[in-house]
Amino acid sequence: MINKISKIINGENEMVDNNFDHNYIMLINRYLIFLFLLFLFYSVFIVLFFGDAVSSTFLIFLTFFWFFLIFLKGKISRFKKILKAVIITIFIILTLIVSFFYIYTSRSGGVEYFYFSLLFALPFFFNYEEDYHLILLTVIIIALNFIGCLVLELNFVPRSGYIKEADFKIIRLLNIIFSITTFLIDAFFIYQKDKLINGLIRETEIKDSTIEDLVKVNNELMKQQIISNNLTEDNIADILELADIDSPLFLERFQMYFPDFMPSLLKINSGLISSEIHICALMRLNFDTKKIALCTNSSVRAIESRKYRIRKKLDIPSDININNFILKI
Repeated sequence: MINKISKIINGENEMVDNNFDHNYIMLINRYLIFLFLLFLFYSVFIVLFFGDAVSSTFLIFLTFFWFFLIFLKGKISRFKKILKAVIITIFIILTLIVSFFYIYTSRSGGVEYFYFSLLFALPFFFNYEEDYHLILLTVIIIALNFIGCLVLELNFVPRSGYIKEADFKIIRLLNIIFSITTFLIDAFFIYQKDKLINGLIRETEIKDSTIEDLVKVNNELMKQQIISNNLTEDNIADILELADIDSPLFLERFQMYFPDFMPSLLKINSGLISSEIHICALMRLNFDTKKIALCTNSSVRAIESRKYRIRKKLDIPSDININNFILKI
């Protein structure tokens, strides 16, 4: 049971495409655990020290709502389109809860500090550049609630009959401590999120750099092959034009310009079919997957599938780029 809970918290039950999504889900689950423990503490504290069963029951309901979200599978993948709207809704509900308890404790319990806790949590869930308007909307709602509770009487909101005058000092101190703790925990989670994003940026930069290096290598190999086969610019323009229009003359002309390629290819595996040889010929011209798909009027997925079969037939290791392998034949 403990192992199962640990796997859920660590996001191991989620179907994600990359490490960033996996780590971000794990971070969200841990933040939800923090909210679960915070609300659980207040639920128990209120009923034990003040005997306020109604408020405690309400907080327990919210406590298990966080618990439910922890175990909810596919929080990001399944609800991606409505995720931000749901988060905004939760922030509004939490703001109203803070406002209620601020008035409920006769504005003397230090509950108002949790308005700032909500503001501190915004950077964890939103991006300032992409979600500027959503952040502004949330800040305005929190500010209006805070100002409204300070200025308006709000007599329709009940006041607690369980808290004595002497208890307010303890409650205020407790709320201040938890507000500061919440701020520090929010800062930690924001730091972890930024660390994830910066890691993703670095990883993307490395991948882009690797792709650029591969393109340079492929182009250099192509130039060497052109020189070794004594091809002119007109020859290259001719064969590229035939490839672009998927001409039936393409393979015939290709074999004329690259006479050693097909025999060398078939020497590795004589079981290659004509469509696979055609794709190999296009790769020999340094065409990438999208370009091959366009020239052959096929989908990218279909070409990827054929390239995979070619890789298997030619026994090309998984760590070697298939285009580089073909260019060296």
